[in-house]
Amino acid sequence: MTRRTMSKTCKIASTAVLTGALALGGAAMATPAMAAPAAAPAASASGAANVNFDPVAIGNAIRDAVNDQDDRGGAVRAALDVASAQSGVNVAVANKNQDISSSGEVWAEHLDIKGGSYVVYFYDREGSIENNGDGGWINWGFKGTFDRDGQTVTFH
Repeated sequence: MTRRTMSKTCKIASTAVLTGALALGGAAMATPAMAAPAAAPAASASGAANVNFDPVAIGNAIRDAVNDQDDRGGAVRAALDVASAQSGVNVAVANKNQDISSSGEVWAEHLDIKGGSYVVYFYDREGSIENNGDGGWINWGFKGTFDRDGQTVTFH
């Protein structure tokens, strides 16, 4: 079993900035360099993380990033980076047409990525995702603190 910790490598501009620019008739493109860091989850008295994020804003930001990509693999990576940066928690993106199972997620966002049906899973505590189908960026991706054993990823 391999233990990995991945840092946040991509952040995007807030949805408010994108919405404001588009409302003014300008074209706005969200890039990693424009990002604002996500607030870290706060620990409760019991030690569990309290996750406070805006699901609508994150869903919109993911859709914006996905639409900027030319290929499905790049779009899945963009969705993963945006979801991680905006939420501050462990994240997995999975193709719904694959044999994938998830447990322990606190929220799931369903979306279309370049003609494919996907789910973005958010984990603020121990959780896991297992891919019993094909791997590769067009089928799944994950980011955060995790152990990986073959096609099973366990988040911490």
